[in-house]
Amino acid sequence: MSSLNSEKYTHGHHRSVTRAHSIRRASDSASFVLPRLKSPMRLLDFGCGPGTITIDLAEHLLPNGSVVGIDNSSTVIDQARVRSDQKGTQNVSFEVRSIYETGYGAKTFDAVYAHQVLQHLSEPVMALSEAKRVLKPRGICAVREVDWGASALWPPDERLLAFLDVYSRVAACNGGNASAGRQLKEWFMQAEFSDLEVTTSNWSFSDQNGLKWWGEQWSERILHSELGKRAIDYGISTDHDLEEISQGWLDWVNTPGAFFAFIQVEVIGVSG
Repeated sequence: MSSLNSEKYTHGHHRSVTRAHSIRRASDSASFVLPRLKSPMRLLDFGCGPGTITIDLAEHLLPNGSVVGIDNSSTVIDQARVRSDQKGTQNVSFEVRSIYETGYGAKTFDAVYAHQVLQHLSEPVMALSEAKRVLKPRGICAVREVDWGASALWPPDERLLAFLDVYSRVAACNGGNASAGRQLKEWFMQAEFSDLEVTTSNWSFSDQNGLKWWGEQWSERILHSELGKRAIDYGISTDHDLEEISQGWLDWVNTPGAFFAFIQVEVIGVSG
């Protein structure tokens, strides 16, 4: 397992990444926990990224609830602050902090939420333990993680199969786990959460709009985001390999019968 010092965020913060992440909303990324979030709860969103889900959660907790979003990247925190200012959301704030050591006092929050975060960590249980520390008694921790190893791709284009392999290997070299979803329940158990509620959902792309959005973003991200750069740095891929993968995604968009899906695992745990 990689040390915390060698841990790297697989995607980075190229505009192709933050643009894709900015379309996420609480309705599509936190629906599994929304019924349990009520005003006047105070919620911590760790690994909040550009803040679109965070702001939605804050609006969900009106009139008396509040949300704090944290991320270790000042780049995305700045974007989140601008976005919340533009929307005029008053009950949300954003801070640059580590999810391993948030700096908040014990028993500060009623709920902790994370979306697609633990898969990038070398010590996911440590992060969950910190979430548990800052939760009030009987507070809830809700996490959603993808499982790239449970992907369904059609047709099985060799270039896109190569992409799945590259993604998994780069994530591992970065200290993460591309198939984190299947281990999420176990991590909650190791962090000693109780009353676990485990559900699954999926992301799927089959209509032309979905295929275009998914294929074109990965065509760009494999060339320009940290994923592609680190694939080269780690000796996993060459520039030519990445160009082939990029073109493979573009070709896939207009391939008859094209389809892609993978599962999301969602766990809600209760603090002691």
